[in-house]
Amino acid sequence: MSPPQPPRSAAAAPSFGQASAPPEAGRLLTAEQLATRWSVPKAHVYRLAREGRLPTVELGRYRRWRLDAIDAFEREGGAANA
Repeated sequence: MSPPQPPRSAAAAPSFGQASAPPEAGRLLTAEQLATRWSVPKAHVYRLAREGRLPTVELGRYRRWRLDAIDAFEREGGAANA
């Protein structure tokens, strides 16, 4: 008979339906947070999304932006190359 194993911490095991990606990878930003990050008006963020140049996540009537998608957008040159 093997000795009893200590319980695993909740932080060590991903919960059902979640990938084991870093916590920042799936972080969602608001238009205000993104506007602050880029030092632009919120209207500019919404315009880029409306034009299809910036991918969004729609949560009911709200729009959010995935941090990993924003990082990729910035690496590719941002709005200048979209």
